[in-house]
Amino acid sequence: MRELLKFKKLLNEFRALEYEFEYNKDVLKEAGEVFESSYLEWCDRNGVNIKELQTKKRQSSNKILNEASQPECESRTEPKLKQSKHREIFKSIAKKLHPDRLKKEDPRKDQFVSDFRKANSAMNDGEWGELFDVVDKYDIEIDNYDEANISLEKDIERMTEKLKAQHSTYAWHLQNCGTDPVCHEMVIRAYLQQVYGWDGNEGA
Repeated sequence: MRELLKFKKLLNEFRALEYEFEYNKDVLKEAGEVFESSYLEWCDRNGVNIKELQTKKRQSSNKILNEASQPECESRTEPKLKQSKHREIFKSIAKKLHPDRLKKEDPRKDQFVSDFRKANSAMNDGEWGELFDVVDKYDIEIDNYDEANISLEKDIERMTEKLKAQHSTYAWHLQNCGTDPVCHEMVIRAYLQQVYGWDGNEGA
């Protein structure tokens, strides 16, 4: 019972992080547009030739690419560890949700197809939180909650890192500045220095 309760707790943690990630994605769509217009306007106002900085960056990138030796391609395909893990759970899902098990006129068919694809994608990508979300939705039994909980904990770590990546973007920092002009300038200066190697002497 304790491991089942822990499973529910971890799954809820994962869902909360996933909802936050999707929310942030939506926020960053608008924030990215605002950031681009803001830094271009700032450059124009402060005499920073952004087109020249962009040209220098392209030239520098091309030089690095031309000088770099081409490493041998390594296969990034993992030896089917992800597909074999939790395979029995996926079989239980397939028994319940596989589209071939339903008649075309069954009103549940579209939802079953959607959730089966979600579970199949989760198996292929090793995104266990997504798999267990389907398990929980359809009350599918799990034989080994210890193993499931370990996978959920790893997925929580993965989602936490994805959130950190979102929070590290310049667009995110700028939108957190609110209406503070000093904060806006600090973020834009940091962006120009990191991305374009701007030394702060041109214009401004």
